[in-house]
Amino acid sequence: MAPDLYPTCYAAAMDRWLAPLERRFGRYAPSNLTFWIVGLQGFTFAILFVKPAALQLLILDPSAVARGEVWRLVTFLFLPWGPANGPWAIFTIFALLFLYTIGTSLEAEWGSFRFDVYYFIGALGTIASSLLVGPVTNEYLNLSLLLAFATLFPDYEILLLILPLKVKWLGVLSGAFLAWSFATGPARVKAGIVAAMLNYLLFFARPLFERMRGRASQGARQRRLAGFSKEPARKPRVCAKCGRSEKDDPSLEFRVCDCQEKCHGRLTEYCIEHARAH
Repeated sequence: MAPDLYPTCYAAAMDRWLAPLERRFGRYAPSNLTFWIVGLQGFTFAILFVKPAALQLLILDPSAVARGEVWRLVTFLFLPWGPANGPWAIFTIFALLFLYTIGTSLEAEWGSFRFDVYYFIGALGTIASSLLVGPVTNEYLNLSLLLAFATLFPDYEILLLILPLKVKWLGVLSGAFLAWSFATGPARVKAGIVAAMLNYLLFFARPLFERMRGRASQGARQRRLAGFSKEPARKPRVCAKCGRSEKDDPSLEFRVCDCQEKCHGRLTEYCIEHARAH
């Protein structure tokens, strides 16, 4: 499927169930949600940089929630995307900036209501999976945002150190990481990945299917066309009087005559000189 047709297919798939909700509740949707997510993650990063032990009070631990520490149902969303101390802490700063780019781009493309729905469905799914199997981080929820961004803006380029990288390849790497983590991780990791991917597929399964079907039909059409031979090469035109042809002079002009006197009614080709004097 051509890239410029993708937003149309996406809109057709989503409008069926989101459009009525957006018309009714869209005016209540908070805008610029990414600013608050990234801002609070940055604030949490600063706290953990000074006091790493505070992490244990913020993670989504269902046993702690059962003891009354209900703030964990929210604070886990604001854990920074990466380490908060050590030499790799600088990575977290760039990750937060990239997360802001991802979120604002998705909100600009979808509108506030749809972006909020995507994020909150993923958050609720992550909470439900944690309550069922144990502590789950917000890592997979953040990766679902990255996958959505890579699907909608595959040719967006980022700088990986000094090398430009299209975000679609970052999405492929993230998908491979999720598959590997699902295959090798414990039950709580599997549950977190399932929650994030179900949210992603809820929004993108049909457009992805239509994209793959379009590419498959295009490939089949090209294979069918490849079976047809090309048009045979046209024979060069030759003057019946002097024998000169288009090969001798590509600019040579020809005329066709079928007079009874000289050509006996048969179509005969002459160069422009002999066509007038034959």
